[in-house]
Amino acid sequence: MSLDRHTQLDARLRDAMRADSRITHALAYGSFTQGTADRFSDLEYWLYLAPDTEVDAREWLGKLTPVLHGVVNEFGAFNAVLPGLLRVELHAVPNTRIAGLDDWGNENLFPGRMLVKDSDGRLAAALQKLTAKPSPQPEAQATLDRLLNWLAFGLNVLARGERIRAHGLLWWIQGGLLKLAALESGQTDSLLNPARLAERRLDAETLRRYAAITGGVDDLEQVYANAVAWTLELAESLGLTVNAELAGDLKERARVGGSS
Repeated sequence: MSLDRHTQLDARLRDAMRADSRITHALAYGSFTQGTADRFSDLEYWLYLAPDTEVDAREWLGKLTPVLHGVVNEFGAFNAVLPGLLRVELHAVPNTRIAGLDDWGNENLFPGRMLVKDSDGRLAAALQKLTAKPSPQPEAQATLDRLLNWLAFGLNVLARGERIRAHGLLWWIQGGLLKLAALESGQTDSLLNPARLAERRLDAETLRRYAAITGGVDDLEQVYANAVAWTLELAESLGLTVNAELAGDLKERARVGGSS
């Protein structure tokens, strides 16, 4: 699958970053730097700016490629949609934010592909420090604890009759279950985003179980019952702790909901 368009645009963007004196440091990230991109992947960058300077991300990008749509997303990054639905994400922030790299995960990190511009060596040093960090240990119990909370929340609003709200909460439940399922199968390379390429990484039975926790607004009783059952099975398989009374309450609420 050809990535020529991505490669050519990436080269133009990197050249523009290096030529712009307002940008003291620049970093690419995401699947394109990890070698896992396909023609549907985004291009993603951090632009670190000199003190007392600003970059209008839409204007900057628009000089290099047609922009059909641009918006600042929920996380403060500028997202652009180009012809053919190619997406570009740009963070334009003060270069004091380089220190924030300390908080990044170091999963699938390739500094040689990521480093675009580094006026004083700080960005290379920050990436090297990040690379040297020990890989985070999977927080299986913490993932389960959050999942149990979302299940209780979702079952409560479903019992109240807020079906649309209960349907929306499934997003959190599905993410938690995917992470636990990945841990059970030893697929620990993509825990930051367990849904990414899940169809290629997870076995057929796991994908079948996942399909059973999806569905429409009219299917929620069965979906939640399936989610509770899978959660408790994974907890037992992984040797995790679930309060017995809580487990009983979840199963009872799911059973009552499913029979109503």
